[in-house]
Amino acid sequence: MASAHNAAGHDHIDSDPGPLYQEPWIRKLLQQIQICLQMNSDWLGIDLSRPQRILDYACGNGTVSSVRSATTNPSHFRAIAVDTSKALLPAFPKATFQGIDIATSQVRRYNDEATKLLGEPHHRMFAIQGDLYDPQAVLNEARWSGFDASIISFALHHTKDPVDMLTRLRQRVRSGGTVVVLDFLRQSPDTAQHAEGKDQKYHAEDMVKLTQGMKIWPGFTMQDIHADMTSGGCVNVDVKVFPEPVEGPEELQGYGRIFIAKATVP
Repeated sequence: MASAHNAAGHDHIDSDPGPLYQEPWIRKLLQQIQICLQMNSDWLGIDLSRPQRILDYACGNGTVSSVRSATTNPSHFRAIAVDTSKALLPAFPKATFQGIDIATSQVRRYNDEATKLLGEPHHRMFAIQGDLYDPQAVLNEARWSGFDASIISFALHHTKDPVDMLTRLRQRVRSGGTVVVLDFLRQSPDTAQHAEGKDQKYHAEDMVKLTQGMKIWPGFTMQDIHADMTSGGCVNVDVKVFPEPVEGPEELQGYGRIFIAKATVP
């Protein structure tokens, strides 16, 4: 799970979503995310022939950067153990994964995972505490911009304005680079509609409040993500849907599937 600011009072520097990792449906969801990434690693458009720098925003415990390997046959995912071996790091052997998360607990988990996989310290995978909506001085350093790709996994639905978040991620990526989003797919209707008299698509009062107190968007339709990535300044948006259904609690019914989307920074 990832922690992203601009998230309706849910995530902050001292928040710790650690107990969520013990929830059976969360563990299963993380496995699905892992397999989805593995199945589509070649499709992401990350150049294997030269060093690449990848921003893992709202990086959480390292699900994106250090995805532990598993069979890529989605029909077998139920038998996969969470503590299997690494995957995305060897998939992109010349890539450096740089994580940012608002929660220090998540940064610690990310860096602990890097240590387990690569040893400490290691330049190929590391994270810092940070927030694109309140960037500290370190985020103005050259190493935190001009990325070849940025990935946000299951955090976009927490942000108050997904288009604005996508814009900020796009601004951290070089021309010709890639922005990648993984999140819940909503079948219909569009997550947010232009309301009469409103000039913006997303409005905080339309977010859904869960029992844990956090507020989220109830997934994104195919039309949503195409429109949002385009409005965020990207081109050539492409979306794939993971075939296995999501089995969340009753309050999350309607999500149904995971999608993975990519777009190019012009």
